[in-house]
Parts: sequence; structure tokens; C-alpha cells
Amino acid sequence: MPLPFQTAGELFHAIPDAEFRKIAGYLAPKLYPRNTALFYEGGPGDSLFIVRKGLVKLVSLSDAGTETILHILRPEDVFGELLLVEGMRPFTAIAMTDVAADVLSRNHFLEILPACPVFAANYAKLLSSRLMQVEREFAGLIHAWAFHRLAKELLHLAEDIGEDAGTGTRIALKLTHEDLANLVGVARETVTIQLHKFEEMGLIRREGRTLVVNRARLRDYVRVKNA
Repeated sequence: MPLPFQTAGELFHAIPDAEFRKIAGYLAPKLYPRNTALFYEGGPGDSLFIVRKGLVKLVSLSDAGTETILHILRPEDVFGELLLVEGMRPFTAIAMTDVAADVLSRNHFLEILPACPVFAANYAKLLSSRLMQVEREFAGLIHAWAFHRLAKELLHLAEDIGEDAGTGTRIALKLTHEDLANLVGVARETVTIQLHKFEEMGLIRREGRTLVVNRARLRDYVRVKNA
């Protein structure tokens, strides 16, 4: 389910210079090698993260150990922001590449919130936007089937991490069929079958282990399936 992960620019928008310098002083830069966890599902929600470099995936693990990818985050995305509630993390965050991130602790966050009204307002907008999009996506998923969800996810990936490939948009990440299946929440075999169909329809093409998406045609496909 693609969610609207706000950027650092939106979170810090219009904050006075003096207040921003104080907030920036609280941001702890950290490095995470590829395939390491930034935090684990069930761990304490005690910090907010801003991706500065690299890609991060948010995943949930079933009791059987099956991994479902909830979202892929790119530079400047903000996540882990549910700091007002002392609860456990609902998912695991894993570095898909080497990642640089800024980390804001819950204690510093709670100190900033009453001291900087603009930051507090931006944070409230972040949460409101997230909740609204979750409700919309949930309603849409009720009526969407696997092939439709895969098409929508390829579009989201192309928009989020795509690179111009001349005659299409290259998804700048080597995703296996298993990765896509986990991202969409279907069986790997279903993804394999549908990718072949998408190729035959001219919606995508393969270049080695990467996919090049014809975004215009894929949007038309999604639009028809929505009708």
C-alpha cells in the first residue's frame, strides 16, 4: 500500500532560522550498511528518521516468516514519526542500499514540539495526510485485484525511484519477482505470469535485471481496470 511519506522539506517548511538551527542540532547522522535494520518490528518507537542517501524498505513479517514489503523510501523521506505514542514499531525498516539517515530522538522531538509552533503544525499535516491516504488506499484495495495492484505498484516505483530511459522509465532498483510479490502481497508465480503479460502488452520491458516502464500505457491500463 503506497503511503504519502512526507519529505524533510515539508516537515521543516517555513521554520524560522533560529528554531531550525536548534532542531538541526538535535539530528544525529547515522550510517546503515546494506541489508542492516534501522529498527525492528516490535521495538520501541523512540525516534524519527529522515533518509539522506540510499533506499530503505519497510517490511512486515508474518508468523510463518513471510516478508511483505510495505513501502520503499527514498532520500528526504521522513518515517518512524509516531513518537507521541509510547508503543511498539508496527514494521521493520531495512537498508536496501548503504543508507545515510538523520535520527531525531523522541525526547528531543517532545522538546521541540511546544517550542516551535510551525514544526508542530507541519507535523500535524504529516499525520493528517498519512491518515487520509491510508483510508483512500484501503477503500481502493477492497476493489482491486492482484494484476491491478501490481500495475499500480510499478507506477509508484517508477514515480518514486525511476530514471529516464529514453523510451520509458527505468526502475532504478533490481527487484526480484519475490520482491515484487512481497510488495504487492501476492504469490511469486502470479507476479511472473503478469509481468510476461505486461511485456506482451508493451507496458514494460526488461533490461537485464531491471524493468523499464511505459508509464503512459501503464496508467491507461490502470485507468481501464478502475472503470
